[in-house]
Amino acid sequence: MKKRITCILAAVVLCAVTAVITFQLTTIGMADKPSDSSDAPTSSESLSRYLDDTYITEDLLEKLSELARVYNLYYVDPIDKDYFEEMLLKAFVAGAKDQFGVYYNSEDFKSAMSDMSGEYYGIGVSVLYDSAKGMIEVISVFPNTPAYEAGVLPGDYIAYVGGEAVSELGYYEAIDRMRGAEGTKADFTVLRGDTLSERVEFSVERRKVTEVTVEWKLYEREKNIAIISIYSFDGKTAEQFRSAINSALSAGAKGFIFDVRNNPGGSLDAICEILDFLLPEGPIIRIDYKGEANDTSINSDANFFDYPMVVLCNQYTASAGELFSSALQDYAVAKLVGVQTYGKGTMQTVLSLPSGGGISVTCAYYLPPKSPNYHGVGVKPDLVVELPEELRNLNVHKLTAEQDTQMQAAVVTLIEEMARREKPDGIVT
Repeated sequence: MKKRITCILAAVVLCAVTAVITFQLTTIGMADKPSDSSDAPTSSESLSRYLDDTYITEDLLEKLSELARVYNLYYVDPIDKDYFEEMLLKAFVAGAKDQFGVYYNSEDFKSAMSDMSGEYYGIGVSVLYDSAKGMIEVISVFPNTPAYEAGVLPGDYIAYVGGEAVSELGYYEAIDRMRGAEGTKADFTVLRGDTLSERVEFSVERRKVTEVTVEWKLYEREKNIAIISIYSFDGKTAEQFRSAINSALSAGAKGFIFDVRNNPGGSLDAICEILDFLLPEGPIIRIDYKGEANDTSINSDANFFDYPMVVLCNQYTASAGELFSSALQDYAVAKLVGVQTYGKGTMQTVLSLPSGGGISVTCAYYLPPKSPNYHGVGVKPDLVVELPEELRNLNVHKLTAEQDTQMQAAVVTLIEEMARREKPDGIVT
C-alpha cells in the first residue's frame, strides 16, 4: 500500500501536498534551486554517462521514442504537452517507489507553500493519500471545525468529490476541489467501516479555520491531572505547548497526559523543541541520511520537565507523533497507553525546482533516541488498551469520559506514578 501524508487543515488544507504532516518541513529549500551541474552533457559520450548516473538510460529513451512514434502515427486524439510532461515526472517518483515522495507542478507548489500560514478556508481535516485504493484516508478531524461538526471521522475514505471518483480525478485535483471560498460547500462521499461498505454523503460549508495544534484541560474527575492534546506539530506547536503546560501548572496540575491519538506528525523543528523541553540530556532523534557520512543526531540539554507523564497513542499516531511517543518511552519518563502506532519512520524534504514546481523526496530514515526505527512497524505501547469495538470508528475527541477506556487507563497509570513522587506547584518558563 502506498500512501502520502499531507495535512488538509481546512479546505482539506495543505492541499497540494506539503510534507507538513509527513514528519518534517524544515528543509523546504525555497531558495535552494539546483544549479546547472558541471556534469551536464556536452557530447554523446557524456550524455550516456550522465543519463546512466540518473537512472535514465539510452535504452529507456529509445523505448520512450518507440512509444512516441506509435502515438504520433495512430493515436486518434491530440496529446496535451503540459499534462504529458507532468505525468512523466510523476511517474519518475512512482517508479522510484518513494512511498511519500511527490512531484508537484508550479501551481500546486505555490498553493502548498502559501497554505502554510496556519489559517485556511476549508473543512478541517488531515489526510493520507492511499494510492492503492485510489482514495483519500482521513487520519484526523480537528476539533471545532466544519468537518468535526458534520461528523467526518478518522478512518473515513474520501472516495468521491463533487460526484466524481478520486481515482479518476487524481489526488491533486480532488484536493483542489475540496477547497473553495468561505461559505461555499464541499460536497464529497466517504466510505466507512472495516470493509468500507458504508457510504456517507457530506455537504460541508467551508469556513476560515485557524490552526490550533495544542489544547489542554483538567481531567474532570482528577483536578490535579492535565490532559494536553497535541493534534499535529507545526511552527506554532512548541509555543502553544509551553503555554498549555504553564496554564495547567497554574491551575494546579501535578501530572500530565499527552494525547497524541490521531496526531499525523509534522515539523522536525517543532518536535525537537518540545522533546528538548521534556527530555533529560541525550539524543532526541537519530537521522540516517543516504550514506553513513551524513548520519547525524539532535540532542537535548540537561534541563527537562520532571513531572509524572503518560502518553496516549493509537493507530493514527504517525511520524512525528510516533517519535514523540517513542522518545518519552526510550527515556522511561512516560509510559505509553493505547494501541500500536501507524509506522512511519521516514523523513521528507520539500525542494523547489528551476521549473517553478517542487518535489517532496524521502531523504532519510529517522530513529528514536535509543530504540530501532519503527517504519512499517509502529511503536508498541507499554499498556495496550483497545477502545470498545462499537466506539472504534468514533472520533476520539468526541468520546465521553465513560466511553474513553484508553483515557481511563492513562489516568490510572498516571495516578500510580504520581503516588510515587510529589512535585511542588510552579510555572515553567
